[in-house]
Amino acid sequence: MALWWLNKNKTLQEQIILFLKFFNVQFLSMKKTLLIVPANDAEAVMILRLAKTMELPVLISAQPHGASIDKEPKIIERIKKSGAERVVIVEMPGIKTEQKISKLGIEVKIIDHHNYQNLKRGKKLSSLEQFLKFFKITDSYLEKLGFNPRLVRGIGIIDRGFVWALRKDGYSESEIKKVIAYQKKIMRPFVDPAEEKKYERAASEAWKKRKVWREFFIVIDKTKKGLRPYLSLLFVKKFKHRTPLILDERTRGVIYVQDSPAAERLFKKFGGFTFGEKGNWGYKNQAGRKKVTLEDIKKVLENN
Repeated sequence: MALWWLNKNKTLQEQIILFLKFFNVQFLSMKKTLLIVPANDAEAVMILRLAKTMELPVLISAQPHGASIDKEPKIIERIKKSGAERVVIVEMPGIKTEQKISKLGIEVKIIDHHNYQNLKRGKKLSSLEQFLKFFKITDSYLEKLGFNPRLVRGIGIIDRGFVWALRKDGYSESEIKKVIAYQKKIMRPFVDPAEEKKYERAASEAWKKRKVWREFFIVIDKTKKGLRPYLSLLFVKKFKHRTPLILDERTRGVIYVQDSPAAERLFKKFGGFTFGEKGNWGYKNQAGRKKVTLEDIKKVLENN
């Protein structure tokens, strides 16, 4: 056995203590860590698949996009029951509950890469990339767990900056196709194939009715679920570079501006949230908040 942990500047007894401490901390960190993740997209599902293989204790939230730890039912009771000494929360912002958990003497680790209204948590790395870094998951370890490192990391990259980021990070076109196929594969248990086809068709129909305004394509979406992921894949087939889009999901009350430097200005003006790399902004119209319309956005964009 290679004693890589030896330190010549310490006595053998001190080295043995360090060795035992290292492995005990690693063991405790896994057994006493509770991961809380909402299974609402491919990145989250990838994290869950890794956590399951690593035998990391997990609490899966059924909340859709926009999940908050503050809205999770009986979350404090469930955390207490788990016996966790550290809680890792993935993309479920909720200051009140995070503070309650901390007051229990439990360490709270936040994994997120979005900015929200009055809460900035934007990071350069995607949540999956942060997860890999936090748990020190190397490519060799991913292989030992039975995963293809390029595909796993590709899921994180695609969440961070979509296909454009994969290209920037050196993925070939054939690799990109494999990452997209892998993304669909891991989401298969959560997605009805018939419904997926229906929304792909809806995205194509909405695209046919698109309008062009300045440098933006404007697409109006009236589906219940939303078309953003389907439109994004459609863009990959039609364009080889980032293309500014305004997507108005009127039934859901969500409006997006993608791949535009104006995103930061819109975030400062209206609040809402940012996602992916710089240049992506969204706003959810709901009770108790100022309504933001397509016309409101146009007025801001006109004043460059």
